[in-house]
Amino acid sequence: MTRRSAARRCARRLGALIVLPSLAIAATVTLDDLHSEIDAGHFEAAASQAADYLEAHPGDRDARFLHARALAGRGEIQAAIDAYEDLATDYPLRPEPANNLAVLHAERGELETARDWLEKALATQPAYATAHRNLGDVYTALAELAYRNALDSDAVDSKTPLTLLDRFYYAQESVAPGQTEAPAPVRRPVTGDTSEPDPAAPADDDRSILQSVRAWAIAWSNQDFAAYTDFYAEDFDPGDDLSRAQWLSVRKARLARPDDIHIHIDAPQIERIAEDRVRVSFTQRYQSPRYSDRTRKRLLLTRTDGGWRILRETTVDEGR
Repeated sequence: MTRRSAARRCARRLGALIVLPSLAIAATVTLDDLHSEIDAGHFEAAASQAADYLEAHPGDRDARFLHARALAGRGEIQAAIDAYEDLATDYPLRPEPANNLAVLHAERGELETARDWLEKALATQPAYATAHRNLGDVYTALAELAYRNALDSDAVDSKTPLTLLDRFYYAQESVAPGQTEAPAPVRRPVTGDTSEPDPAAPADDDRSILQSVRAWAIAWSNQDFAAYTDFYAEDFDPGDDLSRAQWLSVRKARLARPDDIHIHIDAPQIERIAEDRVRVSFTQRYQSPRYSDRTRKRLLLTRTDGGWRILRETTVDEGR
C-alpha cells in the first residue's frame, strides 16, 4: 500500500468518525420526542432535534411542521411563515399549515391575511374547530378595528392572539377534544340592516356537505392518500367482501401510480336520510393519460365530530 492510499484511507476513517456521531444522534430522535419538547415549550431543543430528524428523514411532513412550530416558538416568525407556506403548497388539503399561518399573520396585525388563510383552511375542512374559533376572533377584531376607524379614534393594537396548532391532526381529531358536535359555521360581521333572518341551517349543512365532497375529489386528484382516506368514516363499508384494511391497501397501490389524475364532480344533489346522514348523487368524470370515464356516483355520508365522512360509495347505472 502506498503512503498516498494509506493517507486517503485514514482520512476516510477520520471523516466517518466525525460524521457518524451526528447521524447517530439524528437516528435516536423520534417524532414523539419532538412533540414532547413542543408540548413542554422547549422550542430551542425542538428546533435542533427537528433539524436532526429531517437530516435522517428528509422531507418528512410531520417533522417539517414541528420544525416550523419550533421556529415560531422561539420567535423566528418569518422563518416559520416561510416553512408553513411551503407546507401549505405541498399539502393544500391540510388545514394546519394554513391555520398557523393565520396565527402568525394575526400576531403581526395582518388581520386580512389571517382571515384569508383561515378561510382556505375551512374550505377543505369545514368542521375544523380551531380554525372556526380563530376565524371568529379575527372577524371580531376586524369589526372592532373598522368601528374605531369610523369614529376616528386613536389607533388600536390590531394584534390578535389565536390558537397555534402543535401538530398535524386527522379526520377523527378535527374537532377540539371534549367537543361533541361540529361548530356552527362562522359568519362575517354584518353591517347595516340586520333585521333579515339568518339563512336556514340546512343551507349551511348543504354547503359543508358539498365542500367535503369536492375536497374529497381534490385529494383523489392530488393522489394524496392520507388526505383522501381522511374522508372515509371508520366504519366505511367498501363492499365486494373487502375489509376496510384490504380496501385501504388496494387504494394506496392505485393512488401511488404516477398517472396525472383529474376527478370532476358535476351536478351534485343532496338527499337527506336522517339528521346526521345524507346521500349525495353526482356525475363523476375521471381523466388520466391512460383511461377516462364518466359514471354516476352515490356517496352515503354521515356527520362525525370531524365533519361529513363517507360510509358507502357506489356506482349506479345512468338510467336509475
